[in-house]
Amino acid sequence: MAETPEPPPTLADPRALLLGYLDHSATAVLRKLDGLSEQDLRRSVVPSGWTPLGMVKHLACTERFWIRYLFAGEDVDFSWPGTAEQKWFVAPEEPSADITAFFLAERENCARLAAVTPLDRRAARTTRRGGAEEHPTFAWILCHLVQSFARHAGHVDVGRELLDGVTGK
Repeated sequence: MAETPEPPPTLADPRALLLGYLDHSATAVLRKLDGLSEQDLRRSVVPSGWTPLGMVKHLACTERFWIRYLFAGEDVDFSWPGTAEQKWFVAPEEPSADITAFFLAERENCARLAAVTPLDRRAARTTRRGGAEEHPTFAWILCHLVQSFARHAGHVDVGRELLDGVTGK
């Protein structure tokens, strides 16, 4: 499994750095799924029950929620399943290619918005953090997504190793 390069260590522009690391982790997640059979994409090897394909779906929903629904104020479906068992569920009739396309489409939506949005712009909708409702900045949302995608890329890496022994950064 080839390594996905990080943004260059000389990069100082905050927007380019945030988007570079978000792209780095998103690319790593998809790369870690390369070569898995359809069965393994849908197979869980951890007690919590998530699957590699379910993780991709989860990350697409996460990005849709933070970027399109909360920040941009779009009326998009961001519904979350109600139970832990449902959260990572991928229905048998959901083609893996459709889930990957959904993930890539949400990545493109984020990139388009990020190209024209000031980092200090506040979200259209509020989120509750620390007991208070706040309109987070676009920079905060991007940073939140970076840490979420990086954490879940690590989860997928562990899942892949448990599925077939393949490891990588």
